[in-house]
Amino acid sequence: MPPTTTPEIFHQLADKLSYVSEEGFFHHLVRSLADVLKVDYVTVEHVDSHQEIATTLAMWSQEPFNERAPYFVEATPCQQVAHLTKFFVPSQVRQKFPNDKQLAATCAESYLGIAITASDGSFLGVIALMHSSPLVLPLYTDDVLRIASALAGSELSRQLAESHTRERLLYKKRELQRIGRHNKVLVNTIHEQQRFQHAVINVATAVSAENGEAFLHQLTMHMAEALFAEVGFIALLDEQNTDIAHTITLYVNGQLQDNFAYYLPGVPCHKVMVEQECVVHEGAAIMLPRESNGALSWVNGYVGRRLDNSHGQPMGLIGVMFEKPLNDVDIVRNVLQLFAARAASELERQQDETRIRQLAFCDPGTQLPNRAAFMRYLEREFATANTTRIALLLLDLNHFKEINDTAGHDLGDLVLKAVARSFASSLGRGEFLARLGGDEFVVVCPGMEVSGALTTAQRLCDSIVRPLIVEQHSFEVSVGIGVSLYPQHAATPLELLKYADIAMYQAKRQKLAACVFEPWMGQVIAEQLFIAKRLASAIAGKQLSLHFQPQVDLSSGLLIGAEALCRWHDEELGDVSPGKFIPIAEERGMIVALGYWVIEEACRQLAQWREQGYSMPGQLAINIAAQQFDEEDLVDNLLDSCASFNIEPSQLSLEITESGIMDNPEKAIAMTEMLKGHGLGLSIDDFGTGYSSLAYLKRFAADKIKIDISFVRDMLTSDNDRVIVATIIAMANTLGLETIAEGIENQDQIGALLAMGCTQGQGYYFDRPLAAEQFVHRWLRP
Repeated sequence: MPPTTTPEIFHQLADKLSYVSEEGFFHHLVRSLADVLKVDYVTVEHVDSHQEIATTLAMWSQEPFNERAPYFVEATPCQQVAHLTKFFVPSQVRQKFPNDKQLAATCAESYLGIAITASDGSFLGVIALMHSSPLVLPLYTDDVLRIASALAGSELSRQLAESHTRERLLYKKRELQRIGRHNKVLVNTIHEQQRFQHAVINVATAVSAENGEAFLHQLTMHMAEALFAEVGFIALLDEQNTDIAHTITLYVNGQLQDNFAYYLPGVPCHKVMVEQECVVHEGAAIMLPRESNGALSWVNGYVGRRLDNSHGQPMGLIGVMFEKPLNDVDIVRNVLQLFAARAASELERQQDETRIRQLAFCDPGTQLPNRAAFMRYLEREFATANTTRIALLLLDLNHFKEINDTAGHDLGDLVLKAVARSFASSLGRGEFLARLGGDEFVVVCPGMEVSGALTTAQRLCDSIVRPLIVEQHSFEVSVGIGVSLYPQHAATPLELLKYADIAMYQAKRQKLAACVFEPWMGQVIAEQLFIAKRLASAIAGKQLSLHFQPQVDLSSGLLIGAEALCRWHDEELGDVSPGKFIPIAEERGMIVALGYWVIEEACRQLAQWREQGYSMPGQLAINIAAQQFDEEDLVDNLLDSCASFNIEPSQLSLEITESGIMDNPEKAIAMTEMLKGHGLGLSIDDFGTGYSSLAYLKRFAADKIKIDISFVRDMLTSDNDRVIVATIIAMANTLGLETIAEGIENQDQIGALLAMGCTQGQGYYFDRPLAAEQFVHRWLRP
């Protein structure tokens, strides 16, 4: 399958264009594009200035194919590209251009062409993709082709400039030879021209096997030699301040010199940047930058030329200097123009390659290294001979989804950027920080043991302990950190990351800031994965069951309702506790599907009891998870299930935890009002364990408050629990809500609850959760 994400495509393109093959730039380019974009044919074609004839410069095909001879562009896709800049035919291209011999020979079905242009915007040629079936291209094909077009434009412009210069030099040679037959003095000039021509053509026609800094050094040295100049240099403009230039290669008398930065205003180089070229015939030394520290005080002649990119924007300059005053300026200017075109082409290629690598290895949101860069770094550390220890810290922000949901993804991205800055500022030398994606970050600490790793983890936690102020909003964030160590825990980079992930998961489960991996954690994860796999199958196959726990009037002991509780018996696992599989369903994204099955099964069971002649007093309570409460179609699902089994909505009551409704209180208020409007009951479950605001609580359309078992269980022995229970009951009564206590186990608890004003309850004192048949037998009457 072709790559479909930015890092994959640009990573491949960066690797493929990191060198130039012996066949030449264009052959390497078409081969690289065909491989990255997975197409059958790629061509680069030059079109003459009259846009009449196209010449194939390079072609790559998956099958043997003879490159076509020069052809007339009329009535071909090439003509359309010349007019439209980009031309795409997704299918039946041969039928649309029946006279195009290349389309016929390749049996092309689809075509995509993009224009190659010079720096002044003039049309030079076409990069064409052809495929034997309809083209299905990666998402970022346009970016790839745009960069390829820019590179091709720079290279083709260079080649055309070299060809023009070569023709001009050969013409001068012939003229000198003709004149030289009559003038012996000019014979020496011919020899000089031949030597000069040989040096220039050697450089001009070479497609260097090297790129980057080495190539620019080579180019500058040959330029100085060809022009008999004592100094040759290339300088780039500073990215932040265009009044400053930095030499990137400087040769004086054939020796490479140290680079330096210098101030442009007032020196000849500034005139180059303004007027594109500057010539100083004599006395240039007094105009040279002070930053040269007098090392060029002997210079007389100076010629400089501006380096522009393919869009005509200045990048820097190239120049030569002479010890003697300048005489033959024209030949120096002409040849310097040739070298300038080649230098500009290489510099732009370097800039494009830098951008490609940035896209491949830099996270655009935080500017940190991304996952690909992290893995490359970690693999390099493992391969380093003197690496004996590595600590890996995997960081995951707690509850970051809530920030995205409440503040929006734009602010969420700014929070991530602020978090990244805080993390980076807390790290020491040699500690490598990257963003893996989402709200996950990773830190690599070479040479570090567990104590040092935990110290680093604490620094990371401390860096975000204060609220982050973003766009005048305050955000409190925290992090869970998993730590794994090489070689104690893992022998490979992937294992090290895997064990850090397992440790981070445990840190979150145990509500710890940081947790170091231990072997038992892997066993727990493996068990949970197995349970999750079996649970997914059970939900899909409706292989779970409902049990029913009676809810009673505490004064009379009569049934007033029941709570439906999910139970699961697996053929391999046996009876799996809800305390084990419910959290897994929540963590693995299965809780909504499970919740909808419970609704359907509860309605089905009520309908079955009705058909059997049984009527259950009160309402059947169903637990609704926070994730399910957020679902837009919850109400529709409930009503559809009721309608399917001819059940009145008023026969059901929903139980939602206090913390669940407080995730998004305003939405919860609207949801509860909608549910009440359809007759459904609503209870706030596990009350007292969350963080409800009374300002919101009085606005919820709830019927009951369920007092959590943790308070009921110990209220006879703990004054604090007793006070909490009494307060909850008093508050509910004030708000006009009923209270129902869960976890009742003895008569003394019933007496205390009645005395405090709570009249409903459930617990083992009355009965355990029962299968449907047992519940009917013990609690329902015909």
